[in-house]
Amino acid sequence: MAKKKSKLGRTYYEYDYFPPSCPIKVEGGIESRSQRGAFAANWWAKRWLAVLESYGIGSRLQRGRSYARGGQVLKIDLQPGSVKARVQGSRPQPYQIAIEVKPLTDAEWERVLDTISSQAIFAAELLDGTMPQAIESAFEMAHISLFPQDPRDLRTDCTCPDDSNPCKHIAAVYYLLGEQFDTDPFLIFSLRGRTREQVIEALRIRREAAARESNAGESSVETLAPAPALVDQITDFWGSEVLDWTPPVIAAPEVNAAVLRRLDAPLGEMKNLLEALYEAMTFQVQTQILGDDETDE
Repeated sequence: MAKKKSKLGRTYYEYDYFPPSCPIKVEGGIESRSQRGAFAANWWAKRWLAVLESYGIGSRLQRGRSYARGGQVLKIDLQPGSVKARVQGSRPQPYQIAIEVKPLTDAEWERVLDTISSQAIFAAELLDGTMPQAIESAFEMAHISLFPQDPRDLRTDCTCPDDSNPCKHIAAVYYLLGEQFDTDPFLIFSLRGRTREQVIEALRIRREAAARESNAGESSVETLAPAPALVDQITDFWGSEVLDWTPPVIAAPEVNAAVLRRLDAPLGEMKNLLEALYEAMTFQVQTQILGDDETDE
């Protein structure tokens, strides 16, 4: 057994051999909603889990899934840039987990928010409290990655004696975080240094500033002279210059009973009767409106 220091300054003991162990069952742990199959449904949660699975830690992933589904994770506290958790293993004292994600700098967040604000659909959905399906493309346009891409962007530590990093306890926390990201994708923003409220407020300020600039530009454009008030036009309202009446042109249709012909229904003898009725109705309307002399032309 060798005494060692973790990357985050914690002391742990490294064993040359780890006998098979069974975690101590606990009550009230955070039990995974997924008891079989995939832990994530949405692309952003799957992308997060892909970071863990890229480490290639083999059987520890399977043990981590078992810990997550068995309720061995006691607590998860997510803060901007970091995650603290407690996991019950085979020893009486729960292990302390630390996951640190390199947050984006203020300058990087400003670039991302400027890009999102310039894309109306992204800004509208985020201001409405929903995560756009293609939000990662906004980060890419700002030449920034939403998810950690370099091992230096992500640091993990566990107080367990296993020298593998990430260990099964860290893996369990990873999987449960993936489930949380599925239901609240804004937690990913929090890991990168900005809370949901901060992102929405920054976008609102940008949209309001853009609206003020647009209104200022419109007010500087030369406007048309206002139309005279209606009360000043009453004396001339019925004048010929205001209303130039043109009599309507009413004529019989070029094709009689066009509707019947378009329907092309098998009406038999009824068709001739209906065509005669249409023609009589047309003649009657013209007579009532134009008089007998007009209809004779």
